[in-house]
Order: sequence, then structure tokens, then C-alpha cells
Amino acid sequence: MSIVNIKKETIWQNSIFMKLFASYSVSMLGHWFDMVAIIILFGYVWQANPVMIALIPVAYALPHVLLGQFAGVLSDKFHKVKIMMYADFITAVLTVCLLFTNTPWMALVIISLRATVNVVHTPAQQGLIKLVVKENLIMKAVTLNGTVNQLAKIIGPFIGATLIGLVSPKICILINAIAFTISAFILLFVYLDKEMKRITTVPKNETALIEESFWGAWRQGWLIIFKRRVIVVSFIATFLGLTVIQMVDIQFPVLFRELAPHFPELTGWLMGGSGLGAVVMIIFLNRFETLKHFGWLIGAGMLLVGGGFGGVGFLKEGFNVLYPVFLCFIGGLGVGLLTITPQYIIQKETKEHEIGRVSGIFSSIISFTVLASPLMGGFLVQIFGVIPLYLSSGAVLLLIGTVLVTFNTFLFPEQKAEKEILAVDAK
Repeated sequence: MSIVNIKKETIWQNSIFMKLFASYSVSMLGHWFDMVAIIILFGYVWQANPVMIALIPVAYALPHVLLGQFAGVLSDKFHKVKIMMYADFITAVLTVCLLFTNTPWMALVIISLRATVNVVHTPAQQGLIKLVVKENLIMKAVTLNGTVNQLAKIIGPFIGATLIGLVSPKICILINAIAFTISAFILLFVYLDKEMKRITTVPKNETALIEESFWGAWRQGWLIIFKRRVIVVSFIATFLGLTVIQMVDIQFPVLFRELAPHFPELTGWLMGGSGLGAVVMIIFLNRFETLKHFGWLIGAGMLLVGGGFGGVGFLKEGFNVLYPVFLCFIGGLGVGLLTITPQYIIQKETKEHEIGRVSGIFSSIISFTVLASPLMGGFLVQIFGVIPLYLSSGAVLLLIGTVLVTFNTFLFPEQKAEKEILAVDAK
């Protein structure tokens, strides 16, 4: 009698995805090196005024708000690896130009141009996962990318700040230029390999999108979303949740300069606690092949973040420093759920020729919260104060989370599609 060992394929055996993953990892790490360098350049080297510093996130986010939807159309029309490769090469060139910039205004222009070029990355990357990863491994791919994203937010600023202290902010900008160059060459290798190029190409019989007009393809993207309740509800819920989160997330320094004015490093500890929570949750989700009950998942994310923010609002002077760090860790767990679940929904609820447009629209919506929410939060703090804002934001998130969990079956009828697929297979 012979025993046959059947090994399940793992995501690590997918050579094309691992090359795309390497490209993404390198570029994300370089991006966060660059981010901390720019903040220090504006704040300490150029002594820019608060308004100029406030324009930095605008320069990053505004192109995504304005162009994210149209970048999704482009990623559906053309070869995704090719447009990502071009975007990385151009980003590297613009980053080198940033090295020779000595004024905040010129730096903002170059940052905006880079962000404009990079708008194509999110929809193209989501589309490539759909093309090259098997159905049962999509969850692994999404969580791996999410883990790298969160780790880069922690490692990049930490190492970058250390290098800046030893050398110069522009060394981190140079590292970003090198990182995007390496990323572009990895993508070039994928594109030049005939077999890899074939696999990363949407079959022509799948769609007539290439012949369709640009605006027609854009309208069709919105129709795809509105025809599928799971996508619509998840987009609305995520938008509402992130709007509230972004309103108060930026106000941590304001809160703790009132409660702990001689402990400025606490803000950095809280950011680290939140990032660690997100990483832990994403690594936990990586254990699963599929996700179900999306209302429970998104709702649980809201409840966790709401509990964290609400708890911070109850802090008094003389608090134990571990308490807010723990609360931010709890909130980070919720952020991990809110990061991964919508991405997984986009992968599961779209086809190969649709995912770029849907992902581009989602990216545009989320980027809008980055622009508008901090301004709303600052306005509300001026009127009501920072502690009432944290308490009310926590309450709103808890309410939204409770509604999503309670009405999961009605809001997210994902089981219907699964039953239909099983019925077809049975026939």
C-alpha cells in the first residue's frame, strides 16, 4: 500500500505574485522613508509655516481623489504590469528631481506630480491579484500586501528618522528613488517574460472594454458597483467609518498636549501601538482562505476603533501611559479589519475586466476622507473641544458597528452568490 502526499499549493509558490509582491514591498518601504524625510524637510530644514505643512497630505491625496476613478479605467484597458512599471520609473525620476529642490512650493509640485503618476498603482495591483492568484489564495495575497503596508508604516519612519539624525533628510529621498527603480526593474522582468506577460493579460474574449469609450467605461464602473449590494454597502460603511477615524486620528497631538504636555513622544508610541494592532489583525486574517459575514467583520472593525477612541476620550491627567497605548492597539485591530475586508470584497465581487474600475473608485472615495475629514475634525475641535470629539466619534463608530453586525444578513447577502455557484457546479 502506498501513501500519496498531496501538498496544497501555497501563495509562496506563485512565482509571478511573489515578484509583484517584492516590487510592492520595496516601493512601499521607500515611500515611507520618503514621507518622514519630507515632513522633516518642511518642518525643520525649511521652517515652513503650518499652512504649508498642512498642504503636504493634500498634495499626496488630491490626485487620488480627482483621478483614482479614471486610473481604474486605464488599468482595465491596458496591461497592468506595463503601466505600473512606467509609473515606477517616472516616480523614481521625479524623486531624483526632489533631491535638487530647495523650496517648499516646488517640492509640493513634485509631490503632486508623483502622486498623480502613482494613482494607477492601487487599481492595477488589485487587478493583478485577481489575474495571477487562485481563488483559494486571494485572501493570502490581500493580507500579505496589507501586512507589508502596515509594517512599512512602522519600519520606514523609524529607520528613516534614525538615518536623518545621522546624515540628512535627502538621503531618505534618495533611498526612495532607488526603491522605485528596483521596483520598476522587477516589473520589467515580469513584462519581458512571455509566459508571465500572458498570465497577467486579461483575455480578449472577457471584455470589449478596449473598444469602449473612456467615459463609457467609467460610467460602467459605477453601474457595476450600484448593481451589487455587497459592494455598495461595504463602500458606504467604510467611507463613513474612515471619515470619523480620520477626523480624530490627526488630533492626538492636540489631546495629549493638554493631558501630558511634557510627554511629546507619547504620540509616536500611540501610532506604533495602532500600527502593531493592525499588523496583528492582518496576520490573524491571513490564516483564513475565505471571509464571510462581511457585516460582522466591518462592524467589528468599527466597534474596536470606536472602543479605542471612546476610551481615549475618558483619559484624565496623570493617566497610566500603558492605558492609551493599549487602547490604540485595540483600535489598530479594528483598522486591520477595515483595511482587509473591503479589499477582499472587491476581489470576490468583481470579474477580471471590472476590478480596476471598481478599485479605482474605491481608492478615490477613501482618499477623499484623507482630504476632508482632518479639516472637519479641526473645525469641530475649535467649536466643541478635543475630548468631546473623541467621545462622540467613539459613540458614532460603536453605533455604526452595531448596525452592521445586527443587520449583516440583510445588508450583505453574500451567501446567495455562493449558493448559486454551488448549484451550477452540482449540475
